[in-house]
Amino acid sequence: MKSNKQKVKGNASISLEKKIAKSKKVIKEAFEKYGEKMSIFWTGGKDSTVLLHIVREMYPDKKFPTLFLDTGLDFKEVYDFIDRIIKMWRINLVTVKPSRKLEDEYKKQKTKKDRVTFASMMKIILLKQAVREHKSPALVIGIRWDEHKERIGEKYFSEREDHVRIHPLLHWTEEDIWEYVHSKNVPYVSLYDLGYRSLGEKEFTHPAKPEGNERSGRAKDREVIMKRLRALGYF
Repeated sequence: MKSNKQKVKGNASISLEKKIAKSKKVIKEAFEKYGEKMSIFWTGGKDSTVLLHIVREMYPDKKFPTLFLDTGLDFKEVYDFIDRIIKMWRINLVTVKPSRKLEDEYKKQKTKKDRVTFASMMKIILLKQAVREHKSPALVIGIRWDEHKERIGEKYFSEREDHVRIHPLLHWTEEDIWEYVHSKNVPYVSLYDLGYRSLGEKEFTHPAKPEGNERSGRAKDREVIMKRLRALGYF
């Protein structure tokens, strides 16, 4: 395995142990402010599963609401993984699904580009629905600075109109995630062993291209409009 020392936003190389400590500091600050009212955002992917693992290690007796936005478009392997981890970790899962009207609208989208965009909008709608219905004042989300250029400016605590988003893993790299997974024996979706590096909807996600970046297997249509999607509430 390669060295776990990476340069983060121009800072000197930082060990994974120090990155974990920084993440725990952010989570602790969030917990001191929001307590068990804060929700953990979980997709079943590697980053959000690592985040969930850290939170559980810090607060093993707490049952934080764990939000899963289920558009019905994910891989079967992801759904199977989520079902397995729910039982293994006894997660307090809160699943939010689209309305029948929203599902029907998605089916009406004729082109792949339109479906990609609409799938993203469904995630935004479901996230806002979750915050509203479950009165979540704070969402803990496992995004990273190095994953997408539009996330480079994100902050650890990001105030939104009706909630705050907390991003404890911003300073991690993809390599850090996998080093943590293997050192802590954290379970992960089997698709990662088949060349996938970033998981999204089944129709729009493929194994990463050789020598490509982490999201090279994701639909380009979403990647190019990420700035606009984030302005609307995407992660």
